[in-house]
Amino acid sequence: MTGRPLVGTPLPTRDMLHSPAKKESAAIVLERELEVLYRVARRMTLNDADAEDIVSQTLLNAFKHWDDFDGKHPRSWLIRILNNEWLYLLRKRKVRSEVDMEATTEPADENFWKVIDVQMDVKDVVNAVDELPEEYRVAVTLCDLEEMTYESAADVLGVPIGTIRSRVFRGRRILRHKLVGIYQS
Repeated sequence: MTGRPLVGTPLPTRDMLHSPAKKESAAIVLERELEVLYRVARRMTLNDADAEDIVSQTLLNAFKHWDDFDGKHPRSWLIRILNNEWLYLLRKRKVRSEVDMEATTEPADENFWKVIDVQMDVKDVVNAVDELPEEYRVAVTLCDLEEMTYESAADVLGVPIGTIRSRVFRGRRILRHKLVGIYQS
């Protein structure tokens, strides 16, 4: 996953996505999103082997179902497939995270990342994100690190927008406590 996406290559048009040149247009889109897919998968799984497995399966499924793709928002569509592959892997392993997901009435802290000191070691932040419970880690990764909107993240994960807001808020709160603890000691 070290190769750079095709930065100079234009995205295929909607007509191309469903034309006989389907394989070419699919390859362009899939290659452009490969790095993002791997980053998100790595955050979901917390290990390289599982991340590579679900990215590979995502690419196969995306290509297989390319005709079902409407041509809009390829990243969201691919991350949704990726999330479904991760859930399938978890079900297959019978691993379930028990996280209390009751709705919160507290507003989301939109300035959370502005509060994080620029001097902070990136490794500490990455480790803190990796230690979050899965639901929070995925929500924070999509909304904060991949800069998806709450609406897009909710669509990708197949949950209500309020659930995404709650997960991001709680994930940020946990991160804040962890990071403050690291830098106060």
